[in-house]
Amino acid sequence: MDDYTADDVQEALRPIASLISKSEKAQQKLAPGTWQHTMLGDNLRALRIASALMDKETGDADTFTRDDVRAALRAFASMLRKTEEAQAKFSPGTSQYTLLRNRLKALRVALSLLERKGTEG
Repeated sequence: MDDYTADDVQEALRPIASLISKSEKAQQKLAPGTWQHTMLGDNLRALRIASALMDKETGDADTFTRDDVRAALRAFASMLRKTEEAQAKFSPGTSQYTLLRNRLKALRVALSLLERKGTEG
């Protein structure tokens, strides 16, 4: 597991918040009950858990169960894989590549915090 600094965690909050916002908007356009709607719901729960773990000002980090964290870890594994696949389609230096590079870094920081939370207690 990588160790990230407090600055790394703070930097990762913005891309995570952006991903939450974009996912919420995308989910609203999908019909409930579809696999895409369900997948986005799972991803949103995972992103919100990670965001709470990253944002020390909220006291919500201790309200998640071990099962919540396990489900979040599964969702993050999928998000990371899909983001890496998407990034491979763009050339370094393009805005899309940079966006995905920043998102990947944030997802990895969040994953590290989730893994640490999953091994506690």
